[in-house]
Amino acid sequence: MSLSKRALPCLLIVAFILVGVFSLSSTKAFAMSSKGSPEIAFHTDANTYTKTATTIDVYGICNSNGVSVQLYKKGNNNAIRIVDVYKGMAYNKSLGAFTYKTSISLKGLSAGQYDVCVYGYWSWKDYRAELQHYLTIQR
Repeated sequence: MSLSKRALPCLLIVAFILVGVFSLSSTKAFAMSSKGSPEIAFHTDANTYTKTATTIDVYGICNSNGVSVQLYKKGNNNAIRIVDVYKGMAYNKSLGAFTYKTSISLKGLSAGQYDVCVYGYWSWKDYRAELQHYLTIQR
């Protein structure tokens, strides 16, 4: 029984260290990624936007030279922000796709949950991707 009394503090210390290491991982681990067409996969810079946040940054790839990034409020099928990205894309040879970064302004948005969708097309095929979960905007 004395062995278990000695082992418990050691196990607690190891568990505490592991929790600390995992909580100090990069902020990209907290970014929201997309589901849908892998040809236009994207991710945002965060899951929750506080009162001081000014934009939602969207990073993505596409197989053509343009996409439409749209913001929707949960429960509403009408886009409230649309950003068309055609310029500023760079071709990444290792990915075999164009990459981009764009920002959606949070000015004038109320608190709540929002979704980001990206649309694109190449030749005869349409592509669509959306966030895996809703973003939260606090005001």
